[in-house]
Amino acid sequence: MIRSEGMSLYQLLIPRESSYDVMSELGQIDSVMIIDHHQHLLSKPFINQVQRCDEILSKVEYLINQLNQIGQTIEHVYDFKLMLQEVRCMKILVIQRVLSFKQIQKHTFINQIEEYITGKYQQVQQQIDTLSRLKSKLQNTIEAKEAMINARRWLGIAYFHSKSSTALDFDEQMIKSYHQHGGMMPSQKFTHFVGVMDAKDYQIFQRTVFRITKGNFMVNQTLLSVSRSCFLLIFPSFSLQSETWRKIKKLCDVLKVDHISLPLTEEQWDQRYCDYDKEIIEIENMDKLTNQLLQSILKPLLEDGNAQPSLLFIRFYLVRERTLYENLNKVKMQQSIFLANLWVRTSEIQLLEDILQTIKMKNPHIPAPQIKKNAIANQKPPTFFQTNQFNKLFQLITETYGIPDYKEINPSIFSIITFPFLFGVMFGDIGHGAAILIFGIFLSLNKIFSPRSEQKMLREQRIQLGQQIKKQINSKDFNDEDLNTDFNLTQIIFDLRYMLLLCGAFSLYTGFIYNEYFGLSLNIFGSCLNKTDCTYPFGLDPQYEDLNFRNSYKMKLAIIIGFCQMLLGILCSGFNYFYFKKWINLSIIFPARLLFFTLFIGYMVLLIIIKWSTFHIDTSQSPSIITTLVDMWMHDGQVTLKTFESADFQVQLQKIIIVICILCIPFLLFAPIIADIIAMLRRKKKDPKSLQEFEMVPQNMNSDSSNDDIISEQSQHTSYIDIIVEHLIETLEFALGCISNTASYLRLWALSLAHSELAKVLFDLTLKDPIANANLLASLVGMPVFLLSTLGILLCMDSMECFLHALRLHWVEFQNKFYKGNGYNFEVFSYRKEMQKYQEKMKS
Repeated sequence: MIRSEGMSLYQLLIPRESSYDVMSELGQIDSVMIIDHHQHLLSKPFINQVQRCDEILSKVEYLINQLNQIGQTIEHVYDFKLMLQEVRCMKILVIQRVLSFKQIQKHTFINQIEEYITGKYQQVQQQIDTLSRLKSKLQNTIEAKEAMINARRWLGIAYFHSKSSTALDFDEQMIKSYHQHGGMMPSQKFTHFVGVMDAKDYQIFQRTVFRITKGNFMVNQTLLSVSRSCFLLIFPSFSLQSETWRKIKKLCDVLKVDHISLPLTEEQWDQRYCDYDKEIIEIENMDKLTNQLLQSILKPLLEDGNAQPSLLFIRFYLVRERTLYENLNKVKMQQSIFLANLWVRTSEIQLLEDILQTIKMKNPHIPAPQIKKNAIANQKPPTFFQTNQFNKLFQLITETYGIPDYKEINPSIFSIITFPFLFGVMFGDIGHGAAILIFGIFLSLNKIFSPRSEQKMLREQRIQLGQQIKKQINSKDFNDEDLNTDFNLTQIIFDLRYMLLLCGAFSLYTGFIYNEYFGLSLNIFGSCLNKTDCTYPFGLDPQYEDLNFRNSYKMKLAIIIGFCQMLLGILCSGFNYFYFKKWINLSIIFPARLLFFTLFIGYMVLLIIIKWSTFHIDTSQSPSIITTLVDMWMHDGQVTLKTFESADFQVQLQKIIIVICILCIPFLLFAPIIADIIAMLRRKKKDPKSLQEFEMVPQNMNSDSSNDDIISEQSQHTSYIDIIVEHLIETLEFALGCISNTASYLRLWALSLAHSELAKVLFDLTLKDPIANANLLASLVGMPVFLLSTLGILLCMDSMECFLHALRLHWVEFQNKFYKGNGYNFEVFSYRKEMQKYQEKMKS
């Protein structure tokens, strides 16, 4: 965990005939990363196969969506190692069932899958289209029936005494209503038009008809549903060839108005009603039969049949195939040979060798793959850390800032302790710390709260299915590790359980040191104030409630903590220089930084400790540390108020510190410049081509040599100006950062003080007076207010603030002393991880 796992670079020579088998096995072991030879090319060798898998996957997702719509859901997969084994086993079973195994190649199994899925897709799409047409037809029929009912109500009995279906005389009430709308004389003949349209277009239709008829119209409208409405339009009679009638027809076409023709007689009207009712019944029966047929097509996709696997297996099989071809696109093709450069975890080299040997034994009739150690020296290895449930969150915090370089000291190993500790320094309170600690313990011990409790049952079902497949064919043992979980708030809180536990423990610890319980002091051991030969056993004496004292104590404590953590960062940089064999940095830069920092900031820490250990009768006459440090630099080390017993000794010491700090600056500036210039000149003498190609001669993999010599991190600058400017900035940043970073640790003091005072204010406003006056009713009312405000403001909001400040102290003040964060992750070639990513993508 302190450094990333060892990586070895190998080249794999794969004959075209065995490429599919080799890549299939490499994706199973989760131990190799294939370097992309074609990352800058848009057209890659197997892009068609990848697109083919994507097209089939889109059809599979379409079928899954249709299953969801009929209430049949595809279960989520939680054990992808088991799923991968099942997909592999089911593939072999289906091949054996459909065709003779000798008549089909493994990589052509996708042809059967494509044919099967395409057939089901077309069948389902045909039924969906039929359902869509039936639904549209049913809606139109119901709307037509409703429109006829409303039209009959609007037109009245006079409609059946007219001589045509488009011209009629109206009774006195209709004519009176028409006159109110600016109509014409009672003797005028009128034309009616009944239609159904979208409700949102009705206002546009009404205004346009007003302009066409110049206001000579009347319209009635009723909503049939939220989005559809029917209307009856009445306007003066026009010839069917007239301009006005033509404009109205064109408007209806533009707005997609469904015209409803009305019968002429009551008998025809009643017959039309009956026809509509029969048609609605027929359409509903057809819809029911079509749904039954659709379900008969879809439901078998959920289970494994005698000829084809379930849709769940097909989905992940296609993801597996797509991942295989995506990684095949990364290899370099030379005639009938594939050249793949692999990063392999050093601990998994033997496993890779065994896999290749197994492939050779299974397929003795085809050329076997060959592997050799790669001699490329300018390749930077990827970074990989093996994490678990306890440390993965701390590793994620570190990698959010930047991926560690290969074999660089991993800051997360220190953050496991330092992060909760800094949180506790800011959040220190016995009551609040105990609340977070209890919550963390509850999350850690309560398995029912874990989202995996639901997954356990599903996992057992998957294992039972896997065991059934295992009985039918010879396959590897099934594994039930690495459960995937849904991304939800419950899971996020559960993943924080160990951090909450540690943060609560350190908050409780610092709360005892501060002697604060919900902002109040506790007299646990009895006060030692004004007592001789009495020392308070642990923490602050409860009588020291003076804000100035606690303010001074927490401020100085923050400086000491910051000095210790930054000193750890500088020491880590020395270990990095030693590991990477950067002898100039180790012999010059590291001592210069260590001396500058320890003398500059360490002297201030020494003054704090001496001041704490010295008794002053009148504290106003005690020396000010800030004044002492300012005078030291402004007056050549002179002392105004002595801190040491001997003022002369303090003056001499301060002068020595000033001289050494000033002498360290040139070493910090010029040593890395000289080192990078020498490295640049050496690099220019080398032939670049010799770093890119190497001889492809098979070599024994059981070599004791490692690849740690390829991790040189020398600067890649090509000009002197770049080197000088970079290191000038770095020197200024380090020198000034010693002051600014130390000052930044004062946030520990500020947030701790704010937390303490805020807790005290909440208590004073809610419970202090009721408890002091023994008012039971006021206490019962104030207690819920106090608890809710403590939960919302302190345990939630203030804890988040402390978390963010602790994060900033680690990222900026601590890690910049040694951590570059310029690495890249070990992107393993893994079917399991790709299946997991695909499922998460589909769920989102």
